[in-house]
Amino acid sequence: MKKRLIASLLSLTLVTGLLAGCGSGEKTGDTGSSETNGGQEVSGTTENSDGENAEKEESSTAAAESESGEVVTLRVTLKGISMEDERQRVWFDEYNKALAEAGIPAKLEVVEMQSGSYQDNLSLMLNSGDIPDIIYFQGGDQVFAAQGILEDLTPYIENSTYVKNALEDFQKERLANYPYLLFVTPALSPTPVIRTDVLEGCASAEAVLEDPTIENYEKLFEELKEGRKAVFGLDGNLKGINAMFDQSFGLTTTWVKDDSGNYVYGRVSRQSLEELKFYASLYQKGIIDKDYLSANWEVKENDFYSNNTAIISGNQGAVIDLYNSNQVAANGEGAALTVLPPAKGEAQGYLPLDVSKESRGFAISALSEHKDLAFEVLDFAVSGPGRMLDLMGTEGKDYTVENGVYTLLPDHDTWYANFFETFENFDLDAMNPDTPYWSDAAVSSAEMMAEYATMDNAFVMPEEHIVNWDAAETKLAEFTADFVIGNKTEADWDAFVEEWNSVGGAAVTEYANSVLQ
Repeated sequence: MKKRLIASLLSLTLVTGLLAGCGSGEKTGDTGSSETNGGQEVSGTTENSDGENAEKEESSTAAAESESGEVVTLRVTLKGISMEDERQRVWFDEYNKALAEAGIPAKLEVVEMQSGSYQDNLSLMLNSGDIPDIIYFQGGDQVFAAQGILEDLTPYIENSTYVKNALEDFQKERLANYPYLLFVTPALSPTPVIRTDVLEGCASAEAVLEDPTIENYEKLFEELKEGRKAVFGLDGNLKGINAMFDQSFGLTTTWVKDDSGNYVYGRVSRQSLEELKFYASLYQKGIIDKDYLSANWEVKENDFYSNNTAIISGNQGAVIDLYNSNQVAANGEGAALTVLPPAKGEAQGYLPLDVSKESRGFAISALSEHKDLAFEVLDFAVSGPGRMLDLMGTEGKDYTVENGVYTLLPDHDTWYANFFETFENFDLDAMNPDTPYWSDAAVSSAEMMAEYATMDNAFVMPEEHIVNWDAAETKLAEFTADFVIGNKTEADWDAFVEEWNSVGGAAVTEYANSVLQ
């Protein structure tokens, strides 16, 4: 029932409530125009006659494939998947059987990637002209969209059976701005968590939960620092702590208005300066890990599980569920996690939802001879049978079923969905209450997200401004790190802003005002 509740919150409360708010988030290159992509005009629909004819031709092709009974092999890329892994090999066999049972004449063939960076290997493959039918991107997609290699998914979604009904409002905004990537998921944003037993041992805990002001959080941090390496564990950047404090300092959107009514980039605003001064003080007190710049996710998580740090942030839902499971395994039931609310100040909320584009997701090759069929596979992934396979794994390995009740096995803790993360068309009530799909902490994180989610005003950066943006972001990252660790101070701020503008920030800001005003 808890999962049914959270599914309802995400599909109703969040969707309908998001339009009232706005928020801010760190951007690393995906702040471009809602009107352009890579210098090309982006349309929400394909109404021209050429598009209509192409759609009819593709539909006819798919129909012919289905009628002939010929099974078409579709090549797909997926991060971290190898057919040398027996577990994945068995799962894909089951998935292909399910496609056949659903009357979809397609068989998925996973394109193996070399070891190393998935994004780099994928770019090399695509640039060589080897372009699979279905491509999973986790960055680097804009270059190929601008080259016309990626298919506009708008007409496919409009004609879909399952996908169109599963999309949240923020996802619809993303697809209108950038229609090349599809990722069906609830709203995701980092949420901070702490061990329940650790929190309950702090005298300041109740005040934070009831009134999470910046001042009350400072008192909690002082308590938590005793006997620990640090309070807040980070992995090379400030995103995890920004999720707690950005909006409290007035960073409610990527682009904020100054006193003259013009938009300025939030990270070079006076609001950001005040937040950085706060972080610098936390760093000097040892509340922010002194080694946060060199730490990676593995270090961050290990420090959390060993109680060297007290708080980390992870995406609501699945990541929080994993953190909770690992904490309980390492430290007992009392170590189950509590989700901390975002700090309250000028505003309150977690990092806002970027509506410029999906940061990851599935694309379809515009060069594929089976585009309709490829999308049918993606649509199936949102159907009831598709969701069951994707979320549950393999019967006997990851779960058992008896009298319609599904019981998760220990191995399910290491199963991750290959396609999407939505509970749409997934019967949460069929789960054995002794083995719930999500822990209480994971459910709480989704509820918190539903309560505090807001929308951002970021946009897809056009190709002609990407170089400027990258240069400005590099300068920002350098200065931010220097400021937090004490190598720079408020006295250096104005010079930094001037330099940020000179390396590309001014040009991007001018463009932002042309888009947002």
